[in-house]
Amino acid sequence: MSYSVLDKNNIPEYLRGIAKVLELLGDSSDLIVDEIGDGNLNFVFRAFCRDDPKKSVILKQSVPYLRVVGDGWPLDKKRIHFEMRALAIYGNLVPGNVPEVYHSDEEMCTLVMEDLRSHKVLRSGMIMNIKYPNVGRSIGTLLAKTLFGTSSFGMGSLDRHKYMEQFVTNDELCKLTEEFVFTYPLMVHSLNYVNPLTEKYANEHLRKDSDYKLGTLKLKETFISDKSALLHGDLHTGSLMANGVDLRVIDTEFACFGPLGFDVGKIIANFLLSYISHYQSPNDEYKEWVLEETFQILNTFSKTFLDLWDKTEESAMFTASLLNSEETKRFKEDYILKILRDSIGFCACFITRRTLGTAGVADIREIEDVVLRSKLEIVSLKLAQTLMSSHGDINSIEEFKNLVSAFFEKTKRENNF
Repeated sequence: MSYSVLDKNNIPEYLRGIAKVLELLGDSSDLIVDEIGDGNLNFVFRAFCRDDPKKSVILKQSVPYLRVVGDGWPLDKKRIHFEMRALAIYGNLVPGNVPEVYHSDEEMCTLVMEDLRSHKVLRSGMIMNIKYPNVGRSIGTLLAKTLFGTSSFGMGSLDRHKYMEQFVTNDELCKLTEEFVFTYPLMVHSLNYVNPLTEKYANEHLRKDSDYKLGTLKLKETFISDKSALLHGDLHTGSLMANGVDLRVIDTEFACFGPLGFDVGKIIANFLLSYISHYQSPNDEYKEWVLEETFQILNTFSKTFLDLWDKTEESAMFTASLLNSEETKRFKEDYILKILRDSIGFCACFITRRTLGTAGVADIREIEDVVLRSKLEIVSLKLAQTLMSSHGDINSIEEFKNLVSAFFEKTKRENNF
């Protein structure tokens, strides 16, 4: 079937041509289709039977332009091919953390997947003050298994290069990351979000902060040159779904090989932004939960990564008896510390990107009171500057925890939150 853009009218016919979908939905001529996606890149639909809405699937299609902008911004529709490949790899490494894929069609650039009706987008739940038991542990474990499992510490060299070849041409989405994360927020740019009070602070302080800008450029160079492991590439609270029992990761179209701290820093940034969004709330218990889960992500990631490493005797990086036990211990400690420092630096970049960039986080961006919103955005930028200036000197997760906690306590006093 040659490529065409699907919509509510022609999706039922398309789905009825897929045997697996017929098994799930039955040969129903009465399928209801709703568009449910609100992302920037692709179209996402839910199709279900009118007489039995529990029978449903999700269809995702990439179109040859940026969805949020329209056909004025061309974009290769084959980006979804990278999502298909990443989901297949994740399905092997963390089978309980991805939706089941029923059908993938490279020509039509479509994925038909399990409908996670019992799950809620993690960001939406956190905006509503929902606590998800063990979510920090689940995220930390997911990160450790996917990053270690595709790194030179977890794979042989030949197999790993075969994986890398599958993602080397995801250049357009890597370019978007390079521009929207590491470049545009540092300058006055037409594609940035503008809130006048926040923009005033950004222009007078952050964009004149040479150390911050140079630190960001160093991390941009790391993102471009470091190909340590397969990244999700866009891991935030909007690309995770939870129901209090399990956690699923979605939207892997930005997948590429990159630095280990990238995905870790991105999800940490989103949790810290969630915390800031609840500043004005009297629910101190929920705020503390968000902060504790933030640190739990790092603790679980580090422990699980090291546990996996200890169980792996042969890999592209290591051969049995290459190092003695003391040398091995030193190497691992130094490497885990490098990941932590990079993660905190990337975290700073993502906070700034989500504060000043075109796509913010709903936690803060959708606050209607523009003065309060700006107050929280400026707190976010100050946190980003604090993290960027300190990340190279952090020596432990506990030091990071103390730094963040002290920043928030000081900020609360200064702003009367």
